[in-house]
Amino acid sequence: MYKALAYKEWLKVRWFVIGSLIIEVMLLFYIFGNLRAVIEFNGAVAIWSAVVYKGHMFFSILKYLPFIIGIAISVAQYLPEVLDMKLKLTLHLPMKENRVLLFLNLFGTSLLLLLFLPLVLILFVGSSVAFPSEIVNAMLLTISPWFLAGFISYFFVSSIMIEPAWGRRLVLAVVGFFLANQFLTGVGYGSFQKVILFLFIITLLYNYVHMLSGLRFKRGAK
Repeated sequence: MYKALAYKEWLKVRWFVIGSLIIEVMLLFYIFGNLRAVIEFNGAVAIWSAVVYKGHMFFSILKYLPFIIGIAISVAQYLPEVLDMKLKLTLHLPMKENRVLLFLNLFGTSLLLLLFLPLVLILFVGSSVAFPSEIVNAMLLTISPWFLAGFISYFFVSSIMIEPAWGRRLVLAVVGFFLANQFLTGVGYGSFQKVILFLFIITLLYNYVHMLSGLRFKRGAK
């Protein structure tokens, strides 16, 4: 049953996943292409000075990418289900409702992990070639909230898509936007260093925000 459900979900999101991968590769080429050009024409000292003294974030183009990918995967996964009322049929499968909703959420979350982790790893390895560990570690602390924002956007947009009551949709949208905005407001390297664990815990807690909306959807609550 789980294999069939996973295959159904994959058919809905596969083109969005492929498109996200293509965008990630293009942005990585752009980042490292620019970095190489600056080093070749101005020397490594110039880019180091820009990073250390001016706080230049050579990776800043990635800031909103996880947030957008989270929204895209959520819409691809749940919009067809809600428009055609297929989700109600899915929730009537010979499986407990909570298990179905958790599986759907786990499927989308796993896709985001598979999309985000290679991106971070390549960025880490590539940056380690040009910069010392102090700068690379500061970069990781800086981008971590950006990727957590991707999960926040996925959780809340999923809940908004499923929620049958427009009033609650509005509340979810406001809360989700406020939270995601907090994850993206850092203005320099390591801005969230002291609260990164707190942000991670918040992300885990909101992992289940869609559960109540899913149960309300099945019951046709207004």
